[in-house]
Amino acid sequence: MKENIVAARYAEALFQEAQAENKLEQVIAQLGTVSAAAEQSADFKTLIKSPLIGKTEKMAVVDVLKSKGMIDEFLYTFLKLLVSKNRLSLLELISSEVKAMDRKARGEAEAIITVAAAMDDASKGTLKAVLDKITGKKITILEKVDPSILGGVVAQVDSSLYDASVRGQLNKIKEQLV
Repeated sequence: MKENIVAARYAEALFQEAQAENKLEQVIAQLGTVSAAAEQSADFKTLIKSPLIGKTEKMAVVDVLKSKGMIDEFLYTFLKLLVSKNRLSLLELISSEVKAMDRKARGEAEAIITVAAAMDDASKGTLKAVLDKITGKKITILEKVDPSILGGVVAQVDSSLYDASVRGQLNKIKEQLV
């Protein structure tokens, strides 16, 4: 929990500074590149996350990222700050937060949709239109399949949960009867 709060503060600072410098798109793209590298390389991920690896080694890797053109001077300065404060392990959380802040600033949101069986494109389009109208935001759908909901859909948008599943309806009926 504490990590999320700290990451949110760093992300807010990075977001505001990148916006002020008109570099937000580049920062988001570069954070995506670094995050992808961490996903593809277990050694790189260990280097970022491990408190046993010293600042010197971590800084050397940040220098390599800059020399290979994966990050510009702006993000390089930010990563140096993270290394100096022993916060490089928060990079993935910070990246996620910055992307969420960008979506929010553009009036967009992600909806995590849980369905009993995979949806076809027409159904997704209809659901997207309904969620766009309900939330007043431009929704991007991330679909998860969970047969235990029996049918219908459960949608989570930001902190709101919309339960139109068969299991959810049965639970409501059960509560009313008890």
